[in-house]
Amino acid sequence: MGLLFLAFVLLVSFSVTATYWGISAQRQDALIINLAGRQRMLSQKMTWLALADHESPELIAVVSLFDQTLNALRHGGETEDSEGNLVFLPAAPDATLDAQLDKISQTWEHFQEHLKPDNAEILLFEAPIILDQLDAVVTSFEIRAEAKNLRLIFIQVAFLTAAVGLLIWGFVDIRRIIVNPLAELGTAVQEMGKGNLSFLTPQTENNELGELAQTFETMRVELAQSRKILEERVVQRTRELATAFEFSQEIVAQRELNELLNSVVERTRLLMQAESAALCVLSPNEKTLELASYSGEVDIELGVKKSIEEGLSLQVINENETIVSETHCTNCKFLLANDAGHCVATSLRAGEQTLGAICVVQSTKENINEVALFDEDNQRALNLLANSAAIAISNTNLAKADRQKAKQAAAFAEREQLAADLHDNLAQILSFTRIKLERLDEILDDDQSTEERATIKQIEKANESAYQQVRDALTGLIKPKREGGDLAKKLASVVDEFSASYHFPVKLEIKNPPGLTVPPAIQPQIIHIVKEALSNIQRHSQAKQAWVRVKSVNGHAHFVIEDDGKGFNPQASMEGNHFGLKIMRTRAERSGGEFSLSSHLEKGTQVSVKFPILKPEHNENQALGEKL
Repeated sequence: MGLLFLAFVLLVSFSVTATYWGISAQRQDALIINLAGRQRMLSQKMTWLALADHESPELIAVVSLFDQTLNALRHGGETEDSEGNLVFLPAAPDATLDAQLDKISQTWEHFQEHLKPDNAEILLFEAPIILDQLDAVVTSFEIRAEAKNLRLIFIQVAFLTAAVGLLIWGFVDIRRIIVNPLAELGTAVQEMGKGNLSFLTPQTENNELGELAQTFETMRVELAQSRKILEERVVQRTRELATAFEFSQEIVAQRELNELLNSVVERTRLLMQAESAALCVLSPNEKTLELASYSGEVDIELGVKKSIEEGLSLQVINENETIVSETHCTNCKFLLANDAGHCVATSLRAGEQTLGAICVVQSTKENINEVALFDEDNQRALNLLANSAAIAISNTNLAKADRQKAKQAAAFAEREQLAADLHDNLAQILSFTRIKLERLDEILDDDQSTEERATIKQIEKANESAYQQVRDALTGLIKPKREGGDLAKKLASVVDEFSASYHFPVKLEIKNPPGLTVPPAIQPQIIHIVKEALSNIQRHSQAKQAWVRVKSVNGHAHFVIEDDGKGFNPQASMEGNHFGLKIMRTRAERSGGEFSLSSHLEKGTQVSVKFPILKPEHNENQALGEKL
């Protein structure tokens, strides 16, 4: 376009210059033709004056003007025009005119000599000759002027042709450089307006429209990327909502806990598009996390534990944070079982209670140098899933507690039936035996030996004891005795009695005794569990020291009986004929608590149970009910 404009400017400049030159040449030629024609008139005037009055001053003036003009036409120079103005004439333009003017000069010399009355005949003879010569010169000047006009016309035609060519060139270039690219850009914009972001913006020349096209292409790429990100987010939100809905169905279905945990980790791994996922539950003493379920190709056994007193677990459980970390930066066995990569972990919380934690791992691929950290959307999705999972797990636990209560109700009905059977059978038999023994003692005479009487008394005493035990059992079965009082004092009494009886050191540690208010019906079960655990330590552990620790955590009372003995295999012990452990577990679960056992060879054993603590308003209502 720049060349086009430059060519147009030069064409206009040349055209104006040629036109100006042509006009100037025409003026000059007209002046010369006019002066040459005047010479013819001056020659006629000189002939008339010479014949009429050869002494006239006018004749002298006319001769002088003719001679001056002839010299100017021939050699160039100054002369006067018809109005008496001095004008400058160029020399004869070519040899032909110069020869004609030279011939006129020769004729003029002869003509000038005969400007006298006595030479009238010669003057009249030469006058037509000079007139013809002057006419020939005028004609030559006119022919040359006409040739210049034709040349000017040719130049103007050439300029017109060039102008038309420039117009055609400009039209073609404008269509090629401006109109067509603008049409293509318009098509690209329309396609983008229709949502077709795969339509490539046409590339144009390296000019302003090229920059505009590049800008549109950049905008198209950014819009395509933004739409892709938006679509991915929509898919992610849809997946999250679908997963949350499925979890809601599982909550309503009240599935078994193990099945629910497996479903949680599998859905978490699929939702996060991760390599593996794991769910750990918080131990009853809330000191360790235990691997309860995982998803993915990971070589690890369930049940491995991790302390929450340090590292990633400390932040997730105690500080309730969602943490993103590298897998090799922690000593968690599950994370170390995965390939190098990144993980994100968050806690499972239902209300104010922490149930555990869930962790997702994204491994580093061999062909990827850097792995992007889990972004805020992924973390938010994991938190949403963790909240739903915590609610589902909490509901499953509540359902389990309801089933436990149903079992307790069935047990109470069974106890009533057993009490009736004892009353109707064993109690009646023992009562009858006691009466017969009293009657037998009266029948025997005084000669009976002391040993025989002592034997009868022993039988009577044993029968009375058995009868009283049956009566106590009947009372307990029909109306369980309500236990109350200070649980801390009862535990202290148990520990002191055990230490005194077996000369075995047991340390009791109780934190916040007033806050450990459990239902009165549970207190005997706690006492029995502590006694059984201490008895097992004394008989089997070969320990040097034992501890009974009690504390309040997350609305639960935790009772931990621990020793520094030789330990054992808990799995083998629970599967064998170890009735003490089974009875402790049964007591805890039957009373609505949770029982756990941890033991390692040469590292001691830990028995832990936890029961929900009564809220203050519950205590007041219960006390009021007892008074009523």
